[in-house]
Amino acid sequence: MGKAKAAKLQRAPDPEAELDTPQACSLPRDEKLFLRKVSIPLPTMARNGGRGLSKQLQAAEDAAVQQAIATLDKYNMCILHNALSPDALDTITTEFEEMLDLNGDAAIGEKDASKRSGTRMYNCACQVGPNCGFCGWRVGSERTKRLLDLQYPHERTEAMSVWRRVVTEMGVDHVARVEVVTSHRGCRNQDWHVDAPRGLTTIFAMVDVDLPKGPTQMDFTIPFSAILEGAPKVKKPEDAPDTVHAAMPVCSVLMFNANASHRGTANISTGPRPILVLDCSPPCPDEHLLYEDPSAMM
Repeated sequence: MGKAKAAKLQRAPDPEAELDTPQACSLPRDEKLFLRKVSIPLPTMARNGGRGLSKQLQAAEDAAVQQAIATLDKYNMCILHNALSPDALDTITTEFEEMLDLNGDAAIGEKDASKRSGTRMYNCACQVGPNCGFCGWRVGSERTKRLLDLQYPHERTEAMSVWRRVVTEMGVDHVARVEVVTSHRGCRNQDWHVDAPRGLTTIFAMVDVDLPKGPTQMDFTIPFSAILEGAPKVKKPEDAPDTVHAAMPVCSVLMFNANASHRGTANISTGPRPILVLDCSPPCPDEHLLYEDPSAMM
């Protein structure tokens, strides 16, 4: 076969391939195409020294909020890239690591059989149970609380981050849990499960999450409740795959319907995969705890 004829038979380049993150490159084609639909790159322009946003940045963030809400309404998941700055992530990681008691079980606890461990930084009273008996913020989480925009209740301000504006405008801005969940090397697949009857699960990537790291996998084949009360059961959109791995770069945030079936997948990489998980739900009588000073709590 001549070179000219062979060139004609080559597949035409995909004009949207540049939208794929490096972390998604090894996914099946249908999953990569779907991730393009639900991924939203946030502007990385610097905020104006804490004195408010420029008009350009404000307009870009306003558009991103509305796009995220529309995407969640249609697909029940979205991924916001650049949701945290590298400096903010470094600070959160430092506070998390300072909480670890590697000589005991005060913070990290024993790894379960699946090789996952959790370090809870905040726990609402509605979450108190046999496996987690404290409520409020842990001492040492002050900077994480501020960087996640959790210092003010129910206030939409121009300084509020995009993810927080999304949950606020959707009416699910009660945060019941803030926890770093680490999938350690060799961790196997979780069982399929749901997180809550309503609301959003919000997951910040603390490292690049590609397929070997064990990204969250969504299953859209099982009908689930809508994000908010009063809406009918949700069925899989025609243009969504049956399942999808939410591969994403570091500093991204995955937001999805808390009633959708999902699981963490096996970590076959050479290092841990920590993620910062927030449960966002409708209002709760105990949500005032979220805005109290961590340094005043035990």
